[in-house]
Formats: sequence, structure tokens, C-alpha cells
Amino acid sequence: MIPLNEPTLSGNELKYLAECVNGGWVSSEGAFVERFERAVAGLHGRGFAAAAVNSGTSAMQLALMSLGLREGEIVIVPAVSFVATVNPVIHLGAEPLVLDVEEDAAGLSPECLTRWLERETISRGGGVFDRSTGRRVFGMIAVHLHGIPCRIEELQRIADRYGLVLIEDNAQALGARSGGRPTGGFGDASIVSFNGNKTVTAGGGGMVVAQRRSVVEEAAKWADHCRPPGSQRVESYGFNLRISNLQAAVGLAQVERLDELVAARRENHRRYEELFRPAGLKLLEGLREDRPSYWLNVLRLPASSDAGELVESLRRRGIAARRLFAPFHRQELYARFARGECPVADRLHGRLLGLPSSAHLSEQELERVASGALASLERSCGERVTT
Repeated sequence: MIPLNEPTLSGNELKYLAECVNGGWVSSEGAFVERFERAVAGLHGRGFAAAAVNSGTSAMQLALMSLGLREGEIVIVPAVSFVATVNPVIHLGAEPLVLDVEEDAAGLSPECLTRWLERETISRGGGVFDRSTGRRVFGMIAVHLHGIPCRIEELQRIADRYGLVLIEDNAQALGARSGGRPTGGFGDASIVSFNGNKTVTAGGGGMVVAQRRSVVEEAAKWADHCRPPGSQRVESYGFNLRISNLQAAVGLAQVERLDELVAARRENHRRYEELFRPAGLKLLEGLREDRPSYWLNVLRLPASSDAGELVESLRRRGIAARRLFAPFHRQELYARFARGECPVADRLHGRLLGLPSSAHLSEQELERVASGALASLERSCGERVTT
């Protein structure tokens, strides 16, 4: 089986782990945690600070808390993302508001967002409020899906115009750039994931990154039982969400090779483009001026095909594949948070297919994936393997 995404662990991972074990520093106290935080903060430029925690999901919750989200407030989210984007909003007693995505990168649609803000909100007392419920609109979460930057600069302008908080969900896009700047470097805060399938992994873990050090310090405090640094005095009912020194050691070794890992994934994308071009098929690419990291290479399918059927067909050929995350408005648990239809998300759900994208894929594996996908398409669509 060719897996969808697996780690490439061929740098200093073992060396750094041995340092942890030999030195006895294996828990959340250890030099690698701070080194890992500094390295990731440096990737975002502009003097960002960072707080490493046990998962990207925890990082999202801590970012929301540290930026002042209150119970009952609204957080705007795109219709397509992993549930870890919205669950922290719900856990904090706030309400996600699901809006449609745009075609190029499957990110939150600036046009849809602007229409909703213009038609469905009112401004008073320095805030923006939902006309129908009276709830205050706290801000938005912009997701860089599959390592492809969303239209983050436009979303930033909208956030600034309305005085909204902007958080970047950069879980899948470390190493990507939008308009010459690294993703994760635009909003009030961003989060990163180091799950086992990410471009940079720590076997698990996440990070809050922010320009204002006070935001990061607040996140780190909540992650450590709500104790200020160096104090045993607890200020509130905090959590234990700290990352271990062992995880940070692996993460640091991975960050040291980020350019190499991203370059390999971009090369995968280039080869897939060449292999699918004769059949008239294209991959999801994002905006021309951006530099995606292509954590997951995503094939655009013909209208007559079904992504779900192709996932099963490829599995039988020994190739892992994945369709787009089910849009929130089509999931029973989350459907009540959608405002209106999400036609672009609906269309993309059936027509986007995630392909194996590991950094160490061989030429033979890439060719096997492409030939398997084309054979499966021909079987399901007959001669109509064109867009």
C-alpha cells in the first residue's frame, strides 16, 4: 500500500532523542522545547513568539482563549476543514458560523464573508453583531487547506475593516507562502500541527504562534495549569497541554529540514501535473502568486466521476487516497451552524481527490498512483476522462 502521507525521518531525530534520554530530560522540561519554539517562530518572521503544546487542536483552543473569545460569541469558519477547526470554538461555549469556500484553494470565500457581514450584521459600540441573534462576532478562522494558502490577504483586509480577530489554521501549510510572506504570519495568531502525517512531525503536538508575546504567554500559562512562569500559584482552572521534550526533539530535527521536505512535496506536485496533463486533468493549485507547500496533492476530477468511488477503487489497487473533508453543513453535528447554502463546498466535495504526497515518494510510486487513478477514472467514466 502506498500511504497517503507518512513522515520522512532521516535527519537528526535519533541523535536528538538520544540526547533527551541520556540527559534524563524527557518530559515538558527540557532544552528542546524552547529550541523548537524559537525555530518555528522564526519561520513566520517579524519577531513572532510561539508556545508548543500537545496538539494542533489544543493550540486552536488556547489561541481563541488568549485572544479573548467569550461564551456566546460568533467565530466564522469555512465550510470545509477538519473538525479540529471548529470543535474548540464549541468547547468554549461560542458558536461557529459556517460560510462557503472559494474554488481555487477551498478556503473561506472573501466574497461570501463580505456579503454576510454587509447584509447580516450591524455595528455598534465598537463591535459587530449578528442581526438575527444579537451575538457579537468575535472573528474568523482562515484555513490553509492541503498546504495551499487561502486568500489570506483579502481576509486580513476584511478583518481589519470590521475590527475582527483573524486566526490562521496553518496546521497543514507550514512552509507555504502567500504573496511572498509565510502562511501563519498574517493574523492575530496562528496554529500549527505536528501530527504524524504532517510535513513536519513531532509524532504529535501543536503550536500557537503570534506577533504579540502577550498572546503566546497567555496560551502557555493556560497550557501549564494556568500558572504564571516560575510560580506555583494557580490563577484559574487551567489545563496540562504541554509538549514533551522528546516530541520537541523530533520536531526540531524536522524543522531543520523543512525546505528540503517542502521542495520534495512541490516536486511531487510537478510530476503529478505532468502525468495527468495528457488526460486533461489538473490539480488544486491555489493562486498564481502563492507558493503552496502541497502537504496533500489534490486532483480535480471530471464532473461525471465520484471521489468516494475512486477512493475505494484505488484502495483495491494498493493506493491510499482521500476525498475532501465532508463540509460541515452536510454533517449532522454541525449542520445547524451553517448560514445558507454552500454550493462551492458541495461541488468540491465530490470532485477533489487527495493523492499520496509523502516527501520520499519514488518516481515509480508517483507513476503507479497516476496510472491507477487514470485507470479507475476510465472504468467509472468511460471515455470521458477530461475536465
